[in-house]
Amino acid sequence: MPNTFSGKGNLADSPSLKTIMVKGEARTVAEMRVFFDEFSHNEQGEIEQDGGFFMSVSLWAKKGEDAARHLRKGARVKVDGRLQQFLYKDKDTGKELPAFQVIADDINLSLSRVEKVEFRAKREQPVEQGNQHAA
Repeated sequence: MPNTFSGKGNLADSPSLKTIMVKGEARTVAEMRVFFDEFSHNEQGEIEQDGGFFMSVSLWAKKGEDAARHLRKGARVKVDGRLQQFLYKDKDTGKELPAFQVIADDINLSLSRVEKVEFRAKREQPVEQGNQHAA
């Protein structure tokens, strides 16, 4: 059975971009916390939030760099990836405890809170020899 995660939520903080050594190679990762909310219908048929959870999310390489550049605290996102268990040390007891994080394959920005979008200018393509046309 595949270990997949997909959820929608809000960024609790803006992503932080870090460089981490992995097997002797410097790799870039964006780390963030997302509140994945849960909604249901109340007795009047209205939609209301009735729960949710915080989860740490990591997005690696170019996608992580893009996320750190474009995403901000409060942004509504959809996260697709896999769950990974790890151990952390409790500050009070010193005991190691299990926790989970999402290793994201992709993070998509929900447009519901976007006011403006600007695109970069298209990169000029080099003209190949022999394909030049006289003007």
